[in-house]
Amino acid sequence: MSSSAHLIVNPAAGSAATFRESLTGAARQRGIGVHMLERGQDARLAALAAVEEGGAESLAVAGGDGSVAAVAGVAVECDLPLVVVPTGTLNHFARDLGLDLTRPLRALDAFYAGHEERRVDVGRINGRLFINNLSLGLYAQMLGDPGYRQDKLHVAQTKLQAAFSNPEPRRALRITPPDEAPLEGIIAVVVSNNPYDFARWDRLGQRHRLDTGKLQISVLDVGLLEELERLIGGTTPLGTIAAVRPPLRQWMSERLQMGAPGERVQAGVDGELITFEAPLCFSVDPGALRPPNQSEKRRFGTSRANLCPRKRPCIEFFNRLGSSPKIARVDAGPLG
Repeated sequence: MSSSAHLIVNPAAGSAATFRESLTGAARQRGIGVHMLERGQDARLAALAAVEEGGAESLAVAGGDGSVAAVAGVAVECDLPLVVVPTGTLNHFARDLGLDLTRPLRALDAFYAGHEERRVDVGRINGRLFINNLSLGLYAQMLGDPGYRQDKLHVAQTKLQAAFSNPEPRRALRITPPDEAPLEGIIAVVVSNNPYDFARWDRLGQRHRLDTGKLQISVLDVGLLEELERLIGGTTPLGTIAAVRPPLRQWMSERLQMGAPGERVQAGVDGELITFEAPLCFSVDPGALRPPNQSEKRRFGTSRANLCPRKRPCIEFFNRLGSSPKIARVDAGPLG
């Protein structure tokens, strides 16, 4: 790892403000240049300036997944190593890289500790890079609601109710799995950079690999909402859930295209709302990003004993969905 390194810090993200002084001090002790983003400043532009004007030969970013994705885009374009310092709220990408989220400053050790580089994939939509996933449908609608940040639960409930009563948004998410008929009742689509684990509740939403060279496409049918309503209302016994038609469909591919040409589509890209013009063209860049191998090989999970009893029926529901052989998982292979 080169000594000509530059750290981009987003102090508005997660715990970055708490670590501001210690992070700056630790970086400077290691000879790393530091740029603290001002409110509204673009992390991508700051990273470009660090390379073009500051001569940075490696980059680091401290912030949430949105900031990480912005700086990662520059690292990919310039073929530079990237160190991720997990100071965001959720730190999805850092977690899946195997970093110790409880000690974010340890990530800076990669600049002098001789860590070997690894190669991981990035996804793209219409050329724009994403590191985690892109969501269409319900989640994008939630992100676009002005009240989402203040009252996420209320907004989620409102959007879910609308999904029941208004079929029009489902038509916009029309998608065709490989070698199958088009799906008409879709309320959410998630396109992920490498596969997420849906098979076990204690590993839900984790990626065990970032180098498969594949996108995971997951689509959710409105039937899941209807089944959840019956489950919560007590009209569907847990023992009969396995017989319910599968609402979650998944397959792997290197490319995906969807959407009517010219249509404006809102999408949640690594947690940020962005509008694209269809058709939406998804692809993956295998091994495009060069983070150091700092995996702690930690196991993150949720103890069933610590769960609220009212949540257990829903957890049993998702566990059954994940273990049911009726969930469609199709490997589409290379396209085009």
